[in-house]
Amino acid sequence: MREQALSDAQKLVFKTHAGVMSTISYNLRGYPFGSVTPYMCDEQGRIYFFISDIAQHTKNLKHDSRMSLTIFDAADRGDQNEHGRVTLVGDGCEVAGPQAEILLNKYIALYPEADSYRNAHDFKLWQLDVVRVRFIGGFGKIFWLEKDEWQSAAKSWDEDQEQSMITHMNEDHQNAMALILAQHYCVSDNAPVMSGILPQGFYIQSQQRNYFISFENVCETPQAVRKALVALTTNARNSIEEPA
Repeated sequence: MREQALSDAQKLVFKTHAGVMSTISYNLRGYPFGSVTPYMCDEQGRIYFFISDIAQHTKNLKHDSRMSLTIFDAADRGDQNEHGRVTLVGDGCEVAGPQAEILLNKYIALYPEADSYRNAHDFKLWQLDVVRVRFIGGFGKIFWLEKDEWQSAAKSWDEDQEQSMITHMNEDHQNAMALILAQHYCVSDNAPVMSGILPQGFYIQSQQRNYFISFENVCETPQAVRKALVALTTNARNSIEEPA
């Protein structure tokens, strides 16, 4: 059950794109302060935000690094308590050095509108270093997940290999991604774009939204990614060709 809870929590974080960032208010004498913000999660479970120096949550973090991010599966109807939610607790810090530019480019690939923020209002990339995770998968499915459980291994490929995989899919296999998107999310788009890839799965961008597609198994090499994409494409094609 614990392994399943971890898997479900990770998938929820990957497939969701915004959450409630809670910081400790500097102006309000330590009261919690929540704000909605988009985020990006890497393969190791680290969370990144592109936030402005003038934002209240950023000012709070500069005085007290403790924070959390709550992510939830929003219910269209019925009882919200039956749906999953994750709270990641940890410390926030600004990302510096060459790695910041690499990560920011990945962030902007997921959120192209953020490109205009690069030179506006002193936006900076921040990271949440997770120390503990609370996952609730519904009634009776409640777990505390520790830092060593949450953190996954770093990917085995470099940035050039990653960009090569993304470019190859976007230039040569849009039809395959269209089939996968239609099967998994019932979204019709003849020109979807791969906007990111992880060992756990990949993102398809369509109509200004990102859709996360999980691989059946974690892919440790580019060759494993290729096999996983072929399998997803074959499955999607077969599902469409099956008689009603």
